[in-house]
Amino acid sequence: MNKSLGAICVAVLLCTGCVKTASIPPADLTLLSFGPGASQLLTARFSSTVDLQRAFNDYENTNQLAPTLICSLDGDGDFSTEHEIAVKAEGRVSASSDSQANDRFFSELIFYYRDANGTQRDLNDYHAFKPLLAAQASIPCKVRITAYGYKAYYTHTLLIPSPLMLEQMSR
Repeated sequence: MNKSLGAICVAVLLCTGCVKTASIPPADLTLLSFGPGASQLLTARFSSTVDLQRAFNDYENTNQLAPTLICSLDGDGDFSTEHEIAVKAEGRVSASSDSQANDRFFSELIFYYRDANGTQRDLNDYHAFKPLLAAQASIPCKVRITAYGYKAYYTHTLLIPSPLMLEQMSR
């Protein structure tokens, strides 16, 4: 039993050394609009200097998982993979068109919070988030993209003005 456990630990340590950093340039994101989307969720529309749908394919010649927009609603600026933001909005990133060169994207956001015992809950009751948003000038967001064998890739920060987010939540 101890030999098996030891072999597993050695394998895990060896595999963590295999993770590479992608050579994708840091993407700049620009907010185009923020408001209700087709499925009644709040939707962020933005442009990017990197095709977020094909970043790993274009720069590393490998497939990637769907990109995710993550917004910190509680002022937590640690977007690293090792850290979980307790109060956030998150959504899958999709291209705005089917054209080959994608530079415009959207993400329908679901609002989450992590309760005291660590359980993540979705709570699209926007009234609960309004005090957090009102205390900030803007909400920081980043797109995360992952691919097997690579560290997670994060874009530069996209800032969504808090007053705009609050206005859309009141509709």
